[in-house]
Amino acid sequence: MTDNLINEPWIPVTRRSGRRETIAPWQLTTGYEVDPITGLDAPRADFNGALIQFLIGLVQTALPPDRGKDWRRRLRSPPSPEELRAAFEPFAYAFDLDGEGARFLQDLTLSEGEPNPVDRLLMEMPGEQTLKKNTDHFLKRGTVQRCCLPCTAMALLTLQTNAPSGGRGHRTSLRGGGPLTTLILGRTLWETVWLNVLEAGDLAGLGNAGCTGDADAFPWLAPTRTSAKGEVTTSLDTHPLQVYWGMPRRIRLQIVETETAEACDICGAESGRTVTTYLTKDGGVNYKGGWRHPLTPYARMKTGEELLPRHGQPGGVTYRNWLGLVQSHPERGVPARVVTVFREDRYADVTDLDARIWAFGYDMDNMKARCWYEGTMPLLHVEAEGGLRERFEAEVARWIRAAELVVSSTRSCIRQAWYDDPKNAPSGDLSFIDARFWQETEADFFGRQRGILAAVRAGSDLSGIRLEWLKVLRDEALSLFDEYSQAAQIGVADPRRIALAHRDLLRYTGPRNRLIAQALDLPVETEADGKRKKRGATRTPAE
Repeated sequence: MTDNLINEPWIPVTRRSGRRETIAPWQLTTGYEVDPITGLDAPRADFNGALIQFLIGLVQTALPPDRGKDWRRRLRSPPSPEELRAAFEPFAYAFDLDGEGARFLQDLTLSEGEPNPVDRLLMEMPGEQTLKKNTDHFLKRGTVQRCCLPCTAMALLTLQTNAPSGGRGHRTSLRGGGPLTTLILGRTLWETVWLNVLEAGDLAGLGNAGCTGDADAFPWLAPTRTSAKGEVTTSLDTHPLQVYWGMPRRIRLQIVETETAEACDICGAESGRTVTTYLTKDGGVNYKGGWRHPLTPYARMKTGEELLPRHGQPGGVTYRNWLGLVQSHPERGVPARVVTVFREDRYADVTDLDARIWAFGYDMDNMKARCWYEGTMPLLHVEAEGGLRERFEAEVARWIRAAELVVSSTRSCIRQAWYDDPKNAPSGDLSFIDARFWQETEADFFGRQRGILAAVRAGSDLSGIRLEWLKVLRDEALSLFDEYSQAAQIGVADPRRIALAHRDLLRYTGPRNRLIAQALDLPVETEADGKRKKRGATRTPAE
């Protein structure tokens, strides 16, 4: 039925044994000692991303740890389902999906407005202008006409969490359209939730603790703080918890009952209560200025500008995103608050955990969802004492900078092999080359991190492992060049042009290249130095 999202089962999960089931939030730790829940199992990946944020927000709201000791205790000994139910119950009134009054993430007073088919709740479905122009070639209208209540709740949550620009007055999410989310990933679903819950004191900077009304945390409990007349909502206007429960869109679901059960077009489940349409209206909450969501990394678009939430980008989440997602960087930004807190304050308490970061989000082109990306990356424990973490991070930054130089040269030399005049050739989208490069070298990058850490700890000379890394990068560059430069199609390609581009790629990606040498802090070896070595010369230029 899913009238109430606290008391009734609606969240699909999997257990360690592989068994799949549907739970209410308070059942998160059922069977924890025997067969714990290990992950979410929604019918769509973006639903999983929204659900994990729902659970983190709920636990943060109802059961925030007072201090580090309390956090460590519940990590080792999770609360029982009964304890969770008792903690969640005082907030259940705010989580009704249906009813005459307040509804979860729905406008309290909206009784008339523009009716929309339920598929418009899905991020990737074509919008009004696309439908009018009949340009929905790849994602066709009408494929999702009916949703069961659990899938509707997940779609509503996903839209309000990620809302892109929806036209005049249809606001973006509290973090803008399609924000990037980064979490610490645990071995069980409870661990994943609890690893990303902050201590109560850490919430203070997320809003105005003096705003104590129910609607200051759950905006759907009062008439919408509308932006119809240009009003904005800053972090000073709400309780800190609203950062987890933002509601930028004015929506009211139209739930219908049928005599016979109807199949949901998303999950296939049959139900007598479904949603085919919803009402919407412009003038939703306009979140502006000062918001810092603890699950999202932030960066400056330009020097001197305020920090803005990072968003998904073409190519997905790979180790190229390490700077700014895992470690702070002057140009790439700062990691999510939960990542920083874990690295600096909590990792030493969970030394048995092979910690990983789970990053996900939409790559949005204004109102259009181009792709959903997600990925994980390992997170080593590096102690700060003695400057070890600083030296390790500086070394990792060198490796990433070298990779950026090599992939740029690879792309440039492939264009050089294709065209007589690359500068004036058609621009084209060569992002697939970058994507291949980062994906193919990622395992080597993460596989060598422990070696970097050991060398930094020992104070060893790093030149050797830097050259090994450069060889990995160079080998992949040459492999991609051979694949994409038309070198195997001599009949239609220009062999001389390809050979010259290949020569340049060798020059640009070798240790003698000044930019590469500077990036990896290697001695710059000139061509003359190389010739003297080949002749066995022992005299230096000064001699």
